[in-house]
Parts: sequence; C-alpha cells; structure tokens
Amino acid sequence: TFEVYVEVAYPRTGGTLSDPEVQRQFPEDYSDQEVLQTLTKFCFPFYVDSLTVSQVGQNFTFVLTDIDSKQRFGFCRLSSGAKSCFCILSYLPWFEVFYKLLNILADYTTKRQENQWNELLETLHKLPIPDPGVSVHLSVHSYFTVPDTRELPSIPENRNLTEYFVAVDVNNMLHLYASMLYERRILIICSKLSTLTACIHGSAAMLYPMYWQHVYIPVLPPHLLDYCCAPMPYLIGIHLSLMEKVRNMALDDVVILNVDTNTLETPFDDLQSLPNDVISSLKNRLKKVSTTTGDGVARAFLKAQAAFFGSYRNALKIEPEEPITFCEEAFVSHYRSGAMRQFLQNATQLQLFKQFIDGRLDLLNSGEGFSDVFEEEINMGEYAGSDKLYHQWLSTVRKGSGAILNTVKTKANPAMKTVYKFAKDHAKMGIKEVKNRLKQKDIAENGCAPTPEEQLPKTAPSPLVEAKDPKLREDRRPITVHFGQVRPPRPHVVKRPKSNITVEGRRTSNIPALHKITISTPAILHMLQKSITDFVANFPMRGWT
Repeated sequence: TFEVYVEVAYPRTGGTLSDPEVQRQFPEDYSDQEVLQTLTKFCFPFYVDSLTVSQVGQNFTFVLTDIDSKQRFGFCRLSSGAKSCFCILSYLPWFEVFYKLLNILADYTTKRQENQWNELLETLHKLPIPDPGVSVHLSVHSYFTVPDTRELPSIPENRNLTEYFVAVDVNNMLHLYASMLYERRILIICSKLSTLTACIHGSAAMLYPMYWQHVYIPVLPPHLLDYCCAPMPYLIGIHLSLMEKVRNMALDDVVILNVDTNTLETPFDDLQSLPNDVISSLKNRLKKVSTTTGDGVARAFLKAQAAFFGSYRNALKIEPEEPITFCEEAFVSHYRSGAMRQFLQNATQLQLFKQFIDGRLDLLNSGEGFSDVFEEEINMGEYAGSDKLYHQWLSTVRKGSGAILNTVKTKANPAMKTVYKFAKDHAKMGIKEVKNRLKQKDIAENGCAPTPEEQLPKTAPSPLVEAKDPKLREDRRPITVHFGQVRPPRPHVVKRPKSNITVEGRRTSNIPALHKITISTPAILHMLQKSITDFVANFPMRGWT
C-alpha cells in the first residue's frame, strides 16, 4: 500500500540549519537514493524560519509525477517546531487514511513505542490493496475503511473538498473553475500548508470526469520556484513565505488566488466567456448547499460538466466493423447557442478534453464500456436537447429492421457488441420515456389532462419523470430530512405548454398530433425494440455496463 516511510529533519550544525536529512526509514533496505533526496526537499516547502509553533502538526501532500505521468503522493506531517517531518510515499490517493496513520506514527514516536511503530508499518507495507469499502484492522488501535475513489467526494468526509469549500468563497471557486477549463497558469498561495494542498486537490477534483493534464504541484519547494515562469499551463501551490520571491519573477498571464485574503487576480475574462445559463445554475446550487454536508458541492460541478460536455455521445460515430470515432464538428454544431458553440470549439483543443475523449474511445473500442457517476448524470438530465431527440426517436420507430439487429448480434466487433448489450439492457428505459413523451405531447396539443387515476404513479417515478410532472413532486412527502436538516416543500413550477415543436432548426405548428397516427402504441413499442441498432446510432447512448 505504500512505497516508503521516512522521517526527515533539519540537523543543527553550530547553531545553523543544514540541509534536511533522512533520520530513519521503512523499509530499511529501500535504496532509491534519488527518491529519498527528492523527499527531503518536498518535506519542507517553505522558509523554515517563517513557520510558527502553531503550525506544527499540519498534514499536507505533495505529488511526484514520473515520466509515464503516474503520480505518487507524499503524505506529510510536521512536528518538532516544523524542523522534522513524517512522510509516507504511496501511489494510492488515500488522503484521510494516510493522514490518520501519520498521526498514530507520530504518537508512537513521541512515546518511544518502537514495537507498535514497527508492527504498524510492517503490517501496512505487506497489506495487499483491499477493495473499496473494506474495513482494515492493522493493530488494536489502528484501523481504517478503504475509500472508494469512484464516488463523488463529500463534506465533511473528504478533507480536501471540505477545506477548499470553507476557505474559498463561491465566486472565487467559479473563477478558478473557469481558469482550469481554459488551462491557464494558476498559482494558489496560503500561509497554512494543510489548507494550501487541500485547495489544490479540491479544485482539481471539480473537473471530474476530466483531469488536469499539465504541471501539477500541490506545494512547490523553494528550489523549484523557477517553475512559476514556465510557459506551459500549470496548477501550483506556494506557501506564503515564498511569495515575495515569486512576485519578483516575470509572471505574465498568471491567475493568482490568495486563500488567506480570499482574493483572486486574473488578466482573463474566462468566467464571463462561459455559457451564462450553466454558470448561473452552478452558482445557485453552490449557494444552496453552502451550509449542508454530503456530495452537494461535487454534484453541482458534475452537473455543470455534464451540461458542457454531456452531449459528446451525440458525436460518437458507430459503424459495424469499424472503430468508434469522435466527430468534433458534430459535437460543436449540436448546440444552437453561440456562447456554447464558441466554448466547445475552444474546448476541443484543450488537453483535458482530448484525454477524456481518448479514454472513452479506448474503453468502447476494447469492448469494455464504462459506467460512472458522470454517465449516470447524463442519463438523469436532458443535456442534449429534448425536441430534437424526440423527433429522432419518432423517425427511428418508423424504420426498424430485424435484419440489421441480427447483423449487429452476429458480426459486430467487440465495441458494437457492447453497444448492442447496452441497447438491450436499456430498451425498457427508452420505452417508458417514449410513453411519457407521447402523453405529454397529447396534453400539450389537445389540452386534455389524464384522469386523477391515470395521474397516480403505478411504480416509483424516475427523477426525469418527476421533473416533467410537478404533480408527482406534490405526491411525495411534504417535508424531507436531508443531511440532518428539514427543508420546506419545493414550490410548484408552472410551465406554459408548448404550442409548437422544433424540427431541424425551424419552429412549426403544423406537425400532426401524435394521437392521429394510425400505428397503435404497442406496435410502436414493438418496432422500437426491433430497431435497437438505429436507436443507438441516432440517439445518444444512455449508459454503458
């Protein structure tokens, strides 16, 4: 579970501090001297004389990135007047787990409990990586639960997100988010190491399902300050004690967030250039969850990412016997909003978006597929434009073919088999939504609402249906308990029924009412099931298993 544990300290020679040295390590036979020398410098990323006694005991994290872009995390704990540091180096991003273990090891060291110290490290070092959610007992006093990195981070369980959300106000969080989407050079400064590295990790996590692809240094040691003048994008944390020297450097087009003063300097209008509707919704959600716990903050950013990039599935080109590809032109032209098109045009050139698409294509073409909270969010929301998809569904229903389905089942490559499996597993979901859209269309055109008996849900309604029908929300419990707080009932939203439908960029009121189509609903549903291949080709995929 970890590579090496070290205790690093500043030895005093004639009353002056020398370079930090490794006092002891585990395992003792660890021999990578280059790593050990690097650790000694990253364990003290500040001017030593600048730290006060009150800052002793802080936990912080640095990151070492190798030539293959793999990250190793250095989890640290300062002690002894900030002149010594305990550090665990691991590939696992288990922040809370390793911080807890460092505190236990520091306690053993202070009390000179060498046997317990050795037992804990030996057990942890030999431990195979457990599955997420498993409880691990290392000794009588040491245990932890393996974190699940596939879940959204929550407050207060996730230390990084908690400190970030507490330290930085909503407006600056939005500015920082926009700067990361445009891949700027970003500096975050703070006088407290634990808050500094938490803000770096917490802000980067809000890009999910994308990841920062450039220089990433949660805390920069003094000997690497020249990185601040690098011409490429970076996300770097700097202790306040080093900032005076950094200010004297040539910092052109750099975004600087001072966490201590909660101020942000930027030469760009990145936030203003993002589509206003998405940012307004994100801002409102962040303010609503400002006093709650749970994954509300992370989910607010996830919804924004889905609004920006969720339609990528519309731009996937799927052909039998051919690799699945991504069409940038189709991705951008899918939207009518000029602001959204301009943003996506820029986004297609960004490294974080390209890596995201390449990763998705690799999984699809290997036949593995994927399922994560981002895809679930896309499935739950309507980020692709309901009117256009509605007519694609309707045209798909009219051109089903069993022969095509058999071709997919027998001759398709692994990626196409994954597509077929998805469509088969999710056909019922599509059928239910078709029924719902038919009912809503009939009400909108004829003004005929269903009877009260018809309005009562036969089964638990999906979130998508509840969003369409305010009556279903009314039928729910009037007051719900969420994260220990009582919230009032949601107000009803009165929507004006649409009198026309958008078709390929034009609005028309001459579309014949669906109730006049002579094909019966069961026949429509039967034809839909027989045209799974066309369904997938014309409608964005709604999930992968």
